[in-house]
Amino acid sequence: MAQNNEIRYLNPPTVEVRKKKYCRFKKAGIKYVDYKDAEF
Repeated sequence: MAQNNEIRYLNPPTVEVRKKKYCRFKKAGIKYVDYKDAEF
């Protein structure tokens, strides 16, 4: 149960961050998102 709760808690923020980064990249004209790159 603890792992399920952690996963449920961690998923939404991660999705939001990736969407925000994707929008930023899309505006910059980059077609792919490297969300593992710490610089972004």
